[in-house]
Amino acid sequence: MIFLNARRLFSFAIVPLAFFLIASSVNAETRDEQLTRLFTELHDAPSKEVAAQIESRIQNLWLKSKSDTTDLLMQRAAMAIANQDYPVAIEMLDRVITREPDFAEGWNRRATVFFLMEDFNRSISDIAETLKREPRHFGALSGLGFILLMRGDTAHARETYEKVLAIYPLMESARLTIEKIDKEKGETSL
Repeated sequence: MIFLNARRLFSFAIVPLAFFLIASSVNAETRDEQLTRLFTELHDAPSKEVAAQIESRIQNLWLKSKSDTTDLLMQRAAMAIANQDYPVAIEMLDRVITREPDFAEGWNRRATVFFLMEDFNRSISDIAETLKREPRHFGALSGLGFILLMRGDTAHARETYEKVLAIYPLMESARLTIEKIDKEKGETSL
């Protein structure tokens, strides 16, 4: 009798647990699925405020690597950037890229540091690596557009900002930059 009660108790505990595990695995989205859904929502966002919230969620996913160690290195790099200690930031980000070469945000952050150091060629190179891994990276595209503008390459800068708007139609800075380029050229803006 005790054996039957224990068995019955065990089945009452296991069945809900099994249901929970099955349901959670069916409902769980992978990181890539989450990003795909969020990019669709970003593209179709009804307002700048909603788009900004979605942008924040995308950026949070981009920042999460596959490793706690990499995440710690990214945090240390962020602190070094905030303190304008760019050599330390580069050292941390070099480690990130060595540990996880497919982690797009490691490349993007290093591109940002190179930009802040006014090493635009290396920044562009890292932006290219970022975009190989995450072609929808509107931040990297915006950075590239800005560098192209600084270099006087307005035609390619405009094309780059158009790519940004194809991903993130409500990104005000990209829209305003295109309008400014068009105004300077005497063309009609978007």
